[in-house]
Amino acid sequence: MLILKLILGPIVGGVIGGITNKLAIRMLFAPYEAKYIGKMHIPFTPGIIPKEKLRIAKAVGEAVSANLLDAETMSQTLLSDEMMEKISSELDGLLYRIYNSQQSIREFASRYADDAEIEKVSSKLEQHICESICKRLNNNAIGEDVAEMAIKHVQEKLSDGFFGRIGAGVLEVMKDSAKRLLADNINEMLRNNAPDMVGKLVKEESQRIQNTPISTILENQTETLARIKEIVLKAYKSVVTNNLPKILATINIQKIIEDRLNAMDMAETEKLIISVMDKELKALVWFGVALGFLMGFVTDLMFLFG
Repeated sequence: MLILKLILGPIVGGVIGGITNKLAIRMLFAPYEAKYIGKMHIPFTPGIIPKEKLRIAKAVGEAVSANLLDAETMSQTLLSDEMMEKISSELDGLLYRIYNSQQSIREFASRYADDAEIEKVSSKLEQHICESICKRLNNNAIGEDVAEMAIKHVQEKLSDGFFGRIGAGVLEVMKDSAKRLLADNINEMLRNNAPDMVGKLVKEESQRIQNTPISTILENQTETLARIKEIVLKAYKSVVTNNLPKILATINIQKIIEDRLNAMDMAETEKLIISVMDKELKALVWFGVALGFLMGFVTDLMFLFG
């Protein structure tokens, strides 16, 4: 009987300690809402976390944004050797896939935009190129240059033989007037026909390029790809170094975290916290069991030898 009494006390103490800690953990979350008997508010309702949810969400948002996702910490992480090696490796893989891709430029672009958007961008680019070329062709100096070259070419062709030299001489006398007449006609022809002629050529060349496999366009362009990688890495470092504080300020991480936590219902919040602290909460329950068992054992000893 004495042994039973010595064992029963610690066992009861351990059970009470475990149940008490389990109940305390449960009271952190439940009930989710305040409970009433008539108009009388039942104490300890809602649970501690539901009651202080707004304050906890604000405190968590402040702590995370100030200590975990601040500009300095994010910058150190984003520019660490490990991160830079990972980005460099990803770029190598991407550029290798692009370099060896058998897709055409249009097929590649269709992965990110529909046909209407691609056609719209292509048309604007073609129009810009055509207008730029036509603007240059409307320069009167082009007609003069072409006329000069044409007359010189004819003179060279007529330089052989007796009649050829006579023809070249006659042309030399009429050179200035012939040059002006020819230049005026060339310039007029360009003004009247350049948009259609250039537009057709630009359109054809654009379609040819769009339907050419990427691997063909990038053939023997390994140095260009290496340069592209270098530019991308440099741009990434520049954005992180110079613009990260502005980006974080614009994003307002604290507000995002606070709003997200407030938007979660308590069942979801409880599930999240328990998933993160499951081992620690179970350890707390077993600590209550051990403490209750020890207190029961000490009580038995005090009763036995008191």
